[in-house]
Amino acid sequence: MPDYVDGDPEAMAAYSGKLKAPALPGSLARPGSGLNVTGLFEGIAMTLLDKAATAEMTAFLAKITEDLATDSVKVKAIAAGYTAADAASALKLAASSFKVAEKGLSLLKQASSSISQAPQSQNASTETPAADGSQASV
Repeated sequence: MPDYVDGDPEAMAAYSGKLKAPALPGSLARPGSGLNVTGLFEGIAMTLLDKAATAEMTAFLAKITEDLATDSVKVKAIAAGYTAADAASALKLAASSFKVAEKGLSLLKQASSSISQAPQSQNASTETPAADGSQASV
């Protein structure tokens, strides 16, 4: 038998003779053909299976939705706790920074007052011998 059947009526007839359609399931019987008991039970079973699968899926989705809502509440509570802790840490850091700055200013004031006092005492000690006017003559 040739592989190429286009235009060859004998090859087309041989090929179509080997083709067979599967038998229709009972649930697809035509209405005029009468009651098919097998199709009736198959249809009822498929309906029950569909309802059971829908109920299981609905229960599963309800549980997942509840879990997500519960997790969302927990995460929001944890986030609020972290936000409060961050705010407290920021305030503590700001207070410590203020104390450090205050100590730095105090040290700067002490240093400036000691610097302003130190040159006067050095000037007085260096100017005293020159103010005597007594010099040794050679």
